[in-house]
Amino acid sequence: MSENSIASGSSHRCGWRLIANHFVAKTPTNAGRRFYKCLSSCGLWEWRDLKIPPHVAMVISNLNNSLKCVEVEKNYLKKMVADLEEADSQEKVKLKNIVAEMKGIKSTNLVAVSMMED
Repeated sequence: MSENSIASGSSHRCGWRLIANHFVAKTPTNAGRRFYKCLSSCGLWEWRDLKIPPHVAMVISNLNNSLKCVEVEKNYLKKMVADLEEADSQEKVKLKNIVAEMKGIKSTNLVAVSMMED
């Protein structure tokens, strides 16, 4: 069950008088339900919260799944923005080079026109 949970602090004590950790269940049937578990060998494992109605657990589970989807989309959009910023940076360098080349052509043309006028 702990692989489907997240840890947080607690002052509940186990059989060895150690502070037991408490977790939040992530399984669809117990989503959001908190429980205590001892990380030593005493075997303490007990629910902190009363059993929640199945429809509430399903809503919590669906919200967690939606959150994961939003996080995936956020990461995809962050990558897309980074790629676009890199492409923009490369285009700015190209534009700067073109402007420098055009300035060189302009000065060459001015010299040629000046020579023709003389």
